[in-house]
Amino acid sequence: MAELLEISSEFICAKFSPLGAELKSLSDFESGIEYIWQGDEKYWKRSAPWLFPIVGKLRDDQYWLRSKFYKLSQHGFARDMNFEVAEHEKDMISFRLESSDKTKKNYPFQFRFNIKYKVYGPKLLIECEVRNVDKKEMLFSLGFHPAFNVPMNKGEKFEDYYLEFSDSETRGVHRLHNGLVNFHEPDNKRVFHPSGVIAFKNKLFNDDALILSDPDSESVTLRSQKHDNYVRLQFGSVPYLGLWSAKDAPFVCVEPWYGVADAVDSNGDFYEKEGLIILEAGDNFKANFELHLG
Repeated sequence: MAELLEISSEFICAKFSPLGAELKSLSDFESGIEYIWQGDEKYWKRSAPWLFPIVGKLRDDQYWLRSKFYKLSQHGFARDMNFEVAEHEKDMISFRLESSDKTKKNYPFQFRFNIKYKVYGPKLLIECEVRNVDKKEMLFSLGFHPAFNVPMNKGEKFEDYYLEFSDSETRGVHRLHNGLVNFHEPDNKRVFHPSGVIAFKNKLFNDDALILSDPDSESVTLRSQKHDNYVRLQFGSVPYLGLWSAKDAPFVCVEPWYGVADAVDSNGDFYEKEGLIILEAGDNFKANFELHLG
C-alpha cells in the first residue's frame, strides 16, 4: 500500500490514501485509540470509502439511460480510483477526481468530485462537492462509508457497544435482498431499543445492511458500556442512513447516503431510480460530515 498522507491537530491525527481519497486512520493522542477499521481481507478490505456515482447495487449491475445500457458495479467507481492531492497542509488535505474517458464508458457525464478533510481540536471536518461540468443535467448519488473498530480496546466484546441516535427513530428500517432494497417491508421491532439506541448483537447484520429512510437523527454516536470514549458521526439531514458489518467482523459501518440501492422491482431506468440527485449543468452539490472523538 502506498504511503499514507497525514494531518493532525493538538488532539487527533488522521491518515488518508489517495486511492479513493479514503480515510484510513483516525486516532486521538490521549487515549491512543484507533477508531477506524484498518481493513482486513478476511472480513472487508476497506476502511471508509466514498460511494459515487451510485450508492449500493444496481439490479443486474446496469442501468438504462438515453437508449443505452451502462454497467456500474456496487457503490460506483470512485472508491477504486486515484484522486489528485489538490492541497496538503498540517491540518488539512483536499482531493480531486475528474471525469475521464475511462469513467465515461460506464457513466456518461462530466464531473468534478472534491473532498476536503480538516482537523479542528477533537474533530475531523469533511466537505464534499460534486460539480456538474457537463452541458447537460447530471444524475448521481453520493455516500460516506466509514467503518469503526468494535471493540475499540482489547479485552472487550462486540456486544459491549451500541449506537446512540440524536433523535428517536420510529420509521423502521429496510433490509437488503441480494443487495437490493425491499421498500415494502419496514421492520423496527427487533432493532431499536425503546430508549432509541441499537445494541450490538452477533446476529444484528446477518441479513446484510439495515437502512433508515429519512432519519430524524442528524448524528449517531458509537459508545461502549465499558468506558467513556466515543466517536460521533454528524451528518445533518440525509435521506438515507445505512448500518452494516460483515459477519462476525470487529467493526460497524455508519453510512450517511444521498442515494440508495435499487429496489427489488426496479425497471433499470436511471431517471426512475430511487434517491438519485439531478444536478443541472454548471451547478454543484455540497455535503458536510463531522467525526468527533471523545
